[in-house]
Amino acid sequence: MDVQVSFADRIPILTLNGRFDGFGALQFDEAAQGIASDAPFWILEFGGVSFMSSVGLRSIVELEKTRRARDGGLILVAIARAVRQLLEISKLDNWLRLVSTRDEAVAMARAATSATVTSHEASGRAIRLRRVAESTSSLEWWKGAANGQLVSATLADLGFAFGLGCFGEGVAEARAGLGAFVSTPLFAGVLPATAHGVSDFITGGVSTTMPVHVQSALGLCGAPALVAEVSAAHPFRLLDAIGDVASVSGAELGMNPIALGFVAIGDRSDQAGACLAVGIAHDSHDAVLRDWPGQIPMAGGRTAAGGAVTLRRRDTVRVSTDVIDAVRSINDPDLLNGVVGLDADAPLSRVTIWLFVPGTIRGGAEKLLKIAIDGDLDWRPEWDAIVRRLYADCQSVALTPLHGGYNSKTFRVVAYDREGRRTLPTVLKIGPLAITAREEVANREYVSRFILNNGTTVLGGAEEGDWAGLRYNFLGVNGPESRLVWLRDHYLRRPTEEVLPLFDTLLTRVLKPWYAQPKWEQVWLYRDHTPLRLFPQLLEVAERDLGLSNDALTIDCPELGLELPNPMRFLKHEYARRAGESRLWYTAICHGDLNLQNVLVDERENLYVIDFSETRPRNAVSDFARLEPIVKFEFPRLESDEDLRQLLEFEEGLTGVTRLSDPPPFIYRGDDPLVARAHAVIARLRRAADIVTLFEQDMTPYWLAMLEWTYSVICYVQLSARHKRYAVCSAALICRAIQEGAST
Repeated sequence: MDVQVSFADRIPILTLNGRFDGFGALQFDEAAQGIASDAPFWILEFGGVSFMSSVGLRSIVELEKTRRARDGGLILVAIARAVRQLLEISKLDNWLRLVSTRDEAVAMARAATSATVTSHEASGRAIRLRRVAESTSSLEWWKGAANGQLVSATLADLGFAFGLGCFGEGVAEARAGLGAFVSTPLFAGVLPATAHGVSDFITGGVSTTMPVHVQSALGLCGAPALVAEVSAAHPFRLLDAIGDVASVSGAELGMNPIALGFVAIGDRSDQAGACLAVGIAHDSHDAVLRDWPGQIPMAGGRTAAGGAVTLRRRDTVRVSTDVIDAVRSINDPDLLNGVVGLDADAPLSRVTIWLFVPGTIRGGAEKLLKIAIDGDLDWRPEWDAIVRRLYADCQSVALTPLHGGYNSKTFRVVAYDREGRRTLPTVLKIGPLAITAREEVANREYVSRFILNNGTTVLGGAEEGDWAGLRYNFLGVNGPESRLVWLRDHYLRRPTEEVLPLFDTLLTRVLKPWYAQPKWEQVWLYRDHTPLRLFPQLLEVAERDLGLSNDALTIDCPELGLELPNPMRFLKHEYARRAGESRLWYTAICHGDLNLQNVLVDERENLYVIDFSETRPRNAVSDFARLEPIVKFEFPRLESDEDLRQLLEFEEGLTGVTRLSDPPPFIYRGDDPLVARAHAVIARLRRAADIVTLFEQDMTPYWLAMLEWTYSVICYVQLSARHKRYAVCSAALICRAIQEGAST
C-alpha cells in the first residue's frame, strides 16, 4: 500500500492507496511511526482503499489509542462501502471519526486543537476548561397542544433534550409507552410510566425514521461554548461540578448567563459504569423555566432540571471537545442501560461537561421541516426521513411530482431556508437502493463529464431502509424565482413551430456530447431491447386484458382491413430465439428513459435533463426511438373507433419506410393538431438518428428500440383499452416492417 504524508496547518494527512491487508498494515505502521508531529489529531484519507483486513483494522485501532493518549484521535475521510461495512461489523464506526471530505476533516482537527486550555480548582476539584465555540446556542421549549395532541419530531430536530415523550410510528399506539425521555442527536431513551420500569432505546438506522412524540420537553440547539474536565480524589455530585464550572467560566465567557445548558458524561464512583446527563441549570427566579417540574436546587441560587442515561461501562467512551463525537462513541444498544432522573446524589469520580450558553428561548416546533406534497401520493415513512435528512438546512419544502416513474419518484422542490428565503430550485429523486446507486454512477460517469451545464449536480444523498434519495440542483438556473416546467408543458401549449426548436436544442446541442461520439461495435439488439425486463408479465397481461394469444401467427386489424403478424408471438418466440444474436452497429451514451418529463425548461428556454438511472452506452438510436411512442400514444385524441382508425393509418405510413433517411409520410385524415405535431417531431427524431449512425440506413435497430416502448403501453394501467389496442396494432406493423426488412 502506498502512503503519502502531507500537512495542513501542522496536521498530518496520510493519503492511502492500495490494499490495507497484512503487508499494507506494515507499510502503514512504518509510515505513521516516521511522522514527527505533536498535533493531537491526524487525518487518514481512505479514498484509494477498497479493501481492509482485520490486521489493517488493528493498525488503525492502535494508532487511534495512541492519539487519544494525547487528547486527540484519527479522522477517517472518504470510507468506501466495503471498508465501512467492516467498521460496522466491528462496531468501530461510532468509535472512530468518519467524514466525507478532506476539508471537513481539517476543519474538525483545527477546531479541536485551537482551543486554549486553562486550569482551575474549585471545592477541591480540578477543572480543565477550554473554549470551543464563539457562537451562542438556543434553548428550545417543546410542548404538545392543549387538546393533548403530541408533537412529533426526529432526533435531529430535538437535539439534546429531556422531558415527557414516547416512541412509535403512530401516536396512538405510542402513547402506551409515554414517560421520561432523554434524547441526543444519535440516540434516545424513554422510561415508560408503567410498573415494569424497563427503559426503551432507539439507536442506529431506526433513530432517523422513528419519531419521538413529545408531550413536553426542553432542548438545546447549537454548539457548546465550553468543555470542562472535572476530577477529584473523592466522589462528588454532578450538579456540584456543574456549579463549580459555571462559577469559574464567567471570566472565560465574559458574563454570568441566567441559564446554562449542559451535556455531561461521567464515571460513577459507586459502580462499574458511567452516565450521560442532559439538563438546564438556571437562576431560580427565571420566569420562563421556574415552573418546570422536578427541579433540583443547586448552590448559588440556581436550580437544575434534566435527565440521564446510565451506561454499562465506560471504557468505550471517547471524550473530546466535540460533543457529537463523544455521543457517537456510546451510540450502542449494548452500552445503553436505563433512563434515570438527574440524580443530585449520584457520586462521580470524574466528568466531562459541555456547557451551552443559550442566547434565545424559542418553541422547538418552529424549526421542524414542513413538507408539503402536491397531489395524492402513497407517501412512505422512509421517504419522509430521506427528505428531512437531505433538506435539513431548510425550513419548508414543497414537493411536486415530476412524473410517476415505474420504480422511482422524482419531485420538483421549492424550498425555503431557515430564514425564510427561497432557495435555488432543486429536484429530489427517491428510488430503490440499487437504482439510485446506478444513478449516482451514471451522473458521475456520463453527466458531469459531458453535459454538466444542462444536467443536474448531486448536492447530497441519503438512504433509509430499502430506499435512497438524491438531491439535485441546476448549474445554469437563473435564481430562486426561476420557474422550471416540463418540456411536456411546452409541447402541449405552444405552436409546433416553437416546439421544434426545443427538440433541436435537446438533440443537437444539449446531448450532442453523447450522440456525436458513436462507436462501431457489437450489439445484442433483441436482448437489450426486450420489454420483459421492466414488464415481465406483459404476455400474461396481453392475453388477460386484450385476449391476445401468445401463439397465434396473426391478428386481425379491421381498422386497416389487414391481417398482421401477431406481435405477442414475435415477443415470445423471436426475442428468445435471437437473444444471443449480435451484430455490428453504432453505440453511444444514451439517456435510456428520455421522455418529455425528464427534460425541464426554464424561463430563458434553457433545457435541463434529469433522471439518469438508465444512462449508459447502448444502441445509438435508443433515445430517439424512445421519444416516438410518447408523442404518438400520450397526446393525440383517441376517443372513438374512428380516431383509432385514423391513427393506425398514420402509423402505417410511419412504418412503411425502409431506410432511416426516408422522410416518414404524413397520412392522416383527422383534424387533431397534435397528430401533425407528432409527425413533425418524429421526422426530426429520425433525421437525428440517421445523423448519429453516420447515415447507416438499416431500420431494424430503430424498430426494435421503438418496439420495446410500444409493447410497454399494454401494461400502462392508466391508459384505455383503445390506447392499448392502438399499441398492439402499432407493434404488429413494426413486426411486419422487421420481417419484410429481413427478407429483402
